[in-house]
Amino acid sequence: MNENMNTDSNSEEIKRQQEKEDSEFLADYLARHPEPVISPEGLREAGPEIIELERMFISFESEHSLEELNLIIDLTPADAPNHPVREPAKVALIPIVTKMNILKKETNISPKKQEELKAKYMKLSRAVGMINNNKVDHNR
Repeated sequence: MNENMNTDSNSEEIKRQQEKEDSEFLADYLARHPEPVISPEGLREAGPEIIELERMFISFESEHSLEELNLIIDLTPADAPNHPVREPAKVALIPIVTKMNILKKETNISPKKQEELKAKYMKLSRAVGMINNNKVDHNR
């Protein structure tokens, strides 16, 4: 039993050390690669990109059935990359997130419109869900 306590203690120490190293690496990276800040005068008009994002939402829903996605409940992390319904939908969310981030950082989008678009995105994201204990969580 004492060996188990030593092993657990060692693994916890290794985990703490790895987390510390990861944190230091991230801090160093961010210091060397700051995210560019665009002044309010330099922001683009959000209208055309909002329309583009709205079209992306419509396209997603026409290609990926939210009803089918919400029915996926049992799924292991190992099986997820091969799932014929969920995986393509998950991949299709990537350009949507990218466009939302661009809108937020580079355009003059209003906070109200940004929240409205985020709510639409969350509807899609929740349909895809997150895997937690071999179950797909559609509530996060």
